[in-house]
Amino acid sequence: METALQVDQEAAAAAPRRSVVLPLLAAVLVMLSFLTLPRAATDLDLDSDASLGEVLGYAHQQGLQFGTDFVSTYGPLGYVIFVYFSPRTAGTCMVIGSVFCFVAAAGLCLVAWRVRLVWGCALVGAFLFVATNVEARADLVMDAGLLCWGLLCFVESGRRLSCSAAAFVALAAFNALAKSSALFMVGPSLILVASDLAVRGRARLGLGMVGGFGAALALGWMAAGQDLSHLGAHLINALAIVQGYNQTLGWEALSLAIESGLVLIGLALGMLIIRALTAFKVQGPRGWWRRLLLFAWLCSFLLPIWKHGFVRGDTGHLVYFFGFIPVLALALEILPSEAGAPRRWTRMLQIACCCLALFTVQSLVFAPASRSLTQPFRFLAYHARCLLRPGEYLASMNSVIGTNRSRARLPVLSKIIGRASVDVFGQRQIYALLNGLNYRPRPAFQSYSACNARLMSLNEQFYLSEQAPEFVMFDLAPIDRKFPPLEDARVLRHLLANYEPAGAEGGFLLLKRKSSHAPQLTLLREGVAHLGERIDLRGLGEAQLWLEIGMNPTLLGRLRQFFLRPAPVRLAAWRQGVKGLLAQRRAPAAMLAAGFVASPLVLSTQDVTDFYAGKDPARPDSYSVVLQPEDRRFWQEAVPYRIYQIARSDGH
Repeated sequence: METALQVDQEAAAAAPRRSVVLPLLAAVLVMLSFLTLPRAATDLDLDSDASLGEVLGYAHQQGLQFGTDFVSTYGPLGYVIFVYFSPRTAGTCMVIGSVFCFVAAAGLCLVAWRVRLVWGCALVGAFLFVATNVEARADLVMDAGLLCWGLLCFVESGRRLSCSAAAFVALAAFNALAKSSALFMVGPSLILVASDLAVRGRARLGLGMVGGFGAALALGWMAAGQDLSHLGAHLINALAIVQGYNQTLGWEALSLAIESGLVLIGLALGMLIIRALTAFKVQGPRGWWRRLLLFAWLCSFLLPIWKHGFVRGDTGHLVYFFGFIPVLALALEILPSEAGAPRRWTRMLQIACCCLALFTVQSLVFAPASRSLTQPFRFLAYHARCLLRPGEYLASMNSVIGTNRSRARLPVLSKIIGRASVDVFGQRQIYALLNGLNYRPRPAFQSYSACNARLMSLNEQFYLSEQAPEFVMFDLAPIDRKFPPLEDARVLRHLLANYEPAGAEGGFLLLKRKSSHAPQLTLLREGVAHLGERIDLRGLGEAQLWLEIGMNPTLLGRLRQFFLRPAPVRLAAWRQGVKGLLAQRRAPAAMLAAGFVASPLVLSTQDVTDFYAGKDPARPDSYSVVLQPEDRRFWQEAVPYRIYQIARSDGH
């Protein structure tokens, strides 16, 4: 009898251990399926992310300071999660990336373990199906990990609650250090979780989470080689680049994606309302406070994920929204709620969200089902081989890098530049790094990312300082078919005045510094035009002209910008004669407000070459803002503008 009782006691003591150990063992297999091991880039010209990844590795290697030397959508640990391989950081990426993925997988498996078998299997299966079919999956892994650990913070107690809180804080701090934009999601999310703990009588733990996050952020910042005094500048510039991204890098999604997305966001919002407001069994004000905090916390995921997918609505971004919704829907099953109609309605909405999201992403993004459904198993084997034989993985990636280096050779420019400092105007910074040049990047180092007045000013100040590069590899090739003079407009203005041609190769015009004078702008004319009305430049002679165009959104436009992105705007350049329209391209309002070189009109690298050669450039007579009829309601009719003459401070 005593022996039987002892066996029962040992079994009871072992049960809690199994309920943790088994999910963690499962997390290892899950992690191997979606591990964020980077691959080597193959398209160096059309894929700007190839350069972004290489520069992130270079910034870490050189100890560039984020917030002052370097401004990006990624933080000082961004190189760890980036999709493209860099030999500069390969070993670190494998180690830290594996830990990051395991923590996210552990949260997912612990949530799956706490719900019924069918829901748990569906949760893990849906996540693996999406994550393994997405090339750049780090953002999805981050968001899913935070969601699962946060839900555990809402439902766990005792020691498990403390462990869940610690994991949530660690993952939140890593996310904030990896992506600048993540800070503006994890901050509110952390405060809402801590507030729920305070309502539950665990205020000390809640304060510990907030303090722990601050400490982890500061320690991680310094461990990444950053000066703590630069953290404030990083946060300010991170906000500027997030705002600029939303204002200028929007792209319209396919109509099917928009229609499915609108239906899905409605279903998801209804699901969150019912599930959150019927969660927990605590009665009275305390219970309602917990429900409201839970609803606010879930919405703190929903809106950023919606914007992440639809601000730039290409297939590479849409997958984050459509891929995250099934994880959100299925993970909600962990929340306790009373049986009855609300639970039935919630489960119907959960199933509807999963089916619609997975059907849409399979139809629009993924490979045929015969391949996409088996992708988790292929990646499980591949990632296991890479971790067990890291030398083979590194050799394979370095082989591709070697091929890229051979293809990217610029012997003529390399000989001219030598060991002098060089920056790259445009999006192809990887060419400077693959040629072993003394690369000295401006803060917003890719031209498309200098997308508002603040970021353009940072770059201009860099060029007016002692850090200005001796050479610039110039390539005027804007992304998204934007009006070319708008990208990094103030640096373009500086280059036209202070640099001169020194060679050309591989699509680059090499410029050499001859002076470093700040431009002097003399106001020639200002006024207010109307949408579609031309802004007249006639009578201003052959001077170089700078034009700033202000566009103010209506109330409806502001709502659209908050929940999605600004309505698209185009800019048209005109000249009298048979060929009246010189150019008409996309022109985000934030970039128009920052200003651009309006005359001479330079639309390509060849136009800049001709300008330096003294050839007569095209000089527009007027400009006009062009909108589609359905977009006019988003912008005010009045369009204020200012026209300046550009002159150097030395009078030229």
